[in-house]
Amino acid sequence: MLSELLVYGKRDKTVETALITVIALILSLIFLYFNKDIFDIPEIKSLSTSNYMSNELLAIFRSICAVLSIFTLSWIVLDPKGAPDYPLYYDERKNRRRNSSGLTRLAPFTMWHFGLFGLNFIILASISWINISGNEVPNWILISAPILFATTYSCAILVTCIVTFHMIDNELSKGNNIDHLFYWYEIIMHNFNVIILGVALVINNIELNWKYFVFPIIFGILYVGWARIYAYYAGVYIYNFLDPRLNGGPVLHFMLLGIIFISFTIVIILKIIINWNILIAILIVSLFTFSIIRIRKPETNY
Repeated sequence: MLSELLVYGKRDKTVETALITVIALILSLIFLYFNKDIFDIPEIKSLSTSNYMSNELLAIFRSICAVLSIFTLSWIVLDPKGAPDYPLYYDERKNRRRNSSGLTRLAPFTMWHFGLFGLNFIILASISWINISGNEVPNWILISAPILFATTYSCAILVTCIVTFHMIDNELSKGNNIDHLFYWYEIIMHNFNVIILGVALVINNIELNWKYFVFPIIFGILYVGWARIYAYYAGVYIYNFLDPRLNGGPVLHFMLLGIIFISFTIVIILKIIINWNILIAILIVSLFTFSIIRIRKPETNY
């Protein structure tokens, strides 16, 4: 079925795809307007403490995660060798190999979500260290922290699932080299992202509001807009399924929004289980996490 969506029909579906995306964005903004309680200030204790480690250890854990994101993304940008990928060339409407390096390597959604991962832990680490120092944490930081965490985890699940269950096998089916999907930094961003966030969900006392679902959706829509801008200037779509001209463009975009919503729902369910029984929660979080990651490269003939 997916292969039937990834073809071009007699007429481009750009207008229909754009309409779905814009409607989803407008509905999200309307939801925010009528649910201003989303921006209520959470208790500092829920954001600065853990039931399983000291405040100092929690602060160190968060700081290490923030540094990991900064180091990984910096390495990707500064690595002079760059890395290969197989984007969809806009005019040719075909995927072919290229070698990208520098700032353009931050264009994929993988990098966007890992940048959000870093921002999330920078904010959480700031809360921890400010609270430990005895100073008052600004309200905007307290409000943004649980929103960022929920958005980051939801997008991380999306990224990991797409890479594990679609991109790797899709590239193999085309006979493409997939070594670049298993570079150390790709493994961190595609696998250790959900492992670390799963640990963070368990050890943190962060309370998540179900209404936060709107933020990962908005973040995803913003990336769709960026993908169009990038295609205009760079001439490629990094992910072929984001080309709005595709015969299944509207359906694919709707599916991606659905996957983001499902990913958020999974985060909320995991949090509910954690609040109910921590031992069962650890088991379920572990089983879920290891069911969606793919660290070992499959055997190939090339």
